[in-house]
Amino acid sequence: MRKLPWLLVLLPLAASAQQGSMPLSTVVDGPATARLHSPYSYTHSELRPYLREDILPLPEDSLLKTATIPFLGHWSDPAHTLHGGPLVDALGGFSAGGTDSFKYRAGLGAWLEWNASSRFTLQADAQAWQETVPDYLGRFVANSTVMPGEGIAHFEGDAVQHVDWNGSVDYKAGKYFHLTLGKGRNFIGEGFRSLFLSDEAYGYPYFKITTTAWHIRYQNLFALMDDIQGAAGDPSQFQKKFTSMHYLSWAVSKRVNVGIFEAIVWQDNDPKYPRGFDIAYVNPVIFYRPVEFGLGSPDNALLGLAFNVKVGKSSTLLYSQLILDEFLLANVRTGNGWYGNKQGLQLGVVAHDAFCTKGLMLRTEADYVRPFLYSHIDPRQNFAHFGQALAHPYGSGFLEAIAQGEYRRGRWLLSNTFSYAVMGRDSATGPNSSFGNNIFLSERDRSLQTNGKPSDFGYYLGQPLRQTVVQNELRLGWMLEPRAGLMLEFAYTFRTENTESVPALNTNYFRAGISANLHERHPFQVVRE
Repeated sequence: MRKLPWLLVLLPLAASAQQGSMPLSTVVDGPATARLHSPYSYTHSELRPYLREDILPLPEDSLLKTATIPFLGHWSDPAHTLHGGPLVDALGGFSAGGTDSFKYRAGLGAWLEWNASSRFTLQADAQAWQETVPDYLGRFVANSTVMPGEGIAHFEGDAVQHVDWNGSVDYKAGKYFHLTLGKGRNFIGEGFRSLFLSDEAYGYPYFKITTTAWHIRYQNLFALMDDIQGAAGDPSQFQKKFTSMHYLSWAVSKRVNVGIFEAIVWQDNDPKYPRGFDIAYVNPVIFYRPVEFGLGSPDNALLGLAFNVKVGKSSTLLYSQLILDEFLLANVRTGNGWYGNKQGLQLGVVAHDAFCTKGLMLRTEADYVRPFLYSHIDPRQNFAHFGQALAHPYGSGFLEAIAQGEYRRGRWLLSNTFSYAVMGRDSATGPNSSFGNNIFLSERDRSLQTNGKPSDFGYYLGQPLRQTVVQNELRLGWMLEPRAGLMLEFAYTFRTENTESVPALNTNYFRAGISANLHERHPFQVVRE
């Protein structure tokens, strides 16, 4: 009994020594986001997954709840050097108006974390599913051959089978550096969406260097991506490409943060540039666009700027992103719809403990992306991986408005996300049919002029056919194991697609059961033609 006080002290110390990252899931890291948005501290909350060393100084009441079932709580307790737990999906429901009304999602897996030392952490998770999906997701899966964010889709009759696995090794090298080697996803931004880098696509192998000094955080991300176009799900036919990104986050004050984003995409099998991984892009302190010009290369480069401000006494954040691919001010001013004016803009506000109600989060956001952004002359070098966009799931050529609310109380979680989007839908497929809506098409496939050459001008939002997509996601959950987002869930999806001269497509999808939310779900998908 004399040792008990020492044990009570050592257990919190063991947890505080934990390194690595939190799961990239709003179900799991939502309370941490609310704390990081506090106006009384310097933070870099736009870089996710969050480093645990940023989270552990925060109050533990809402971050480290124990599991409802005792043995789950014992396995997942971070006070243990080795901890983890099961990942279970067992959802059943029906989709009104679909070709097959009964739907289900059955998945099983596990997650594991090993705190090998105070500086060294290993994390891994894997899960396999079989499910039937509502019609709108079925169209996306059939078109892309992937389940959104969860791997190659293999059809067994009406059911889809797919597998996802992720892992990382994180090492804190000295006072300022985190080195992470893994396979998984990353997110850059404060919004529900990101125009820089989101977690929409399937996980990818990456090496990440996170440097923190004073009020500055600098992240270098080097990744190996797959272009799976035309491969029909055969991994031997995937074409490799490399992505090098970096993001500079400067907390100007406790309330103001400025970020600069850069990315370059190139593939290693261009006969004119058979260079593999180009060492020129490893330099962590340069702007990629000048290097691209210096190399005389055809690589795809992006540049972004973020500006975020905390307002008021509560945790309220105004956030924004501006993304540029190509830009000529003269053509922007004339408004002639030049295809090379590739820009995107995000504006949003998120409030935590809104209206003095503890646990209530409210968000409103607008995302605008011009046609042809994220695309490239060589479609293998688009800003995409594994059949999905690396930024916004709708790719390019759209305007989306989002309203989101979430309420947490104890183990209860109630959330609702509403999206209204306007975009263009091509009236034909194949060469010379692109209006910049599908980032998987080459820029050379633009519509033809009367002289037989691709048209350079006249590309605007909503062309050639205007399409609107309205989707609402309602979820009610009761947490079984908070560290993995395992919960009892009831959910309802309402969705309608309306396109000129095409009958409306409607979805009403109800489901209930157990869901694992260690990673984000991605129900908002559209086939861009």
